[in-house]
Amino acid sequence: MNLFSLSEKSIKTIKSITNSTYLDVIGLLIVVSASLALDYHKTVFNFTFQQQEYVFYLGYLSIVNTSLSMIGNRLVTKKNNIGNILSTCNTFLSGSIDYLLGNIGAILTYPVTFIGNYLVFKAWKKSKVLRSVDFIFYRNLILGFVFSFLLNYIAFRYLSEKQIDWKLFFAVTIPAGLTFGGTFNMARMYPDNWFMWQIYNLTKMVQNILQMNIANTVKYIFYFFNAILGYITWKDDKKKGNV
Repeated sequence: MNLFSLSEKSIKTIKSITNSTYLDVIGLLIVVSASLALDYHKTVFNFTFQQQEYVFYLGYLSIVNTSLSMIGNRLVTKKNNIGNILSTCNTFLSGSIDYLLGNIGAILTYPVTFIGNYLVFKAWKKSKVLRSVDFIFYRNLILGFVFSFLLNYIAFRYLSEKQIDWKLFFAVTIPAGLTFGGTFNMARMYPDNWFMWQIYNLTKMVQNILQMNIANTVKYIFYFFNAILGYITWKDDKKKGNV
């Protein structure tokens, strides 16, 4: 599909879908229904505390987490700043789940995402301006990957007692680099940043398949299509001077 040759009628339809509440509900239903159908809510995390064994129902928490994340993502797509503060709060929960599922780097990388989301909230609260790609856009992407590779290497090399699983390392590091850069760029509201989120969504699908996190896999499939809608909507809004 050539995004630059869409008719005005098609763009208007896409924007109405992007900004609708119906798509929010559809996203939540997709995540919850898929998770329940696949019995993901039965996923547990066994641990020992003071020589006593416990069972933590990680699946239920992950479904709640993905639902909150879905709402935050949809609100951001609609340029609603509440989505950024919700994403900020949700980051702690996401990091905890990723860490329990084997992402040792989460202990260092998620605090950066937490701070990044909060700074986006502060930036949007101050002003909302849709911008064209510039030097800062690429600088933020480079910084995102530098942070990701450095923090994940420290975590995998020095915080884990196991040898580095390079397949898992890159499956974690690449999405983290994209999310750092994408989050930094979200503060400046680049419509083209949605392309970065497309790549991010694909890498997160791979990561969550490796970790058998079905709820998150379904969530990122939905995000993939939502990012297309976000790009078209933001691009047209920038063209028309809307926010």
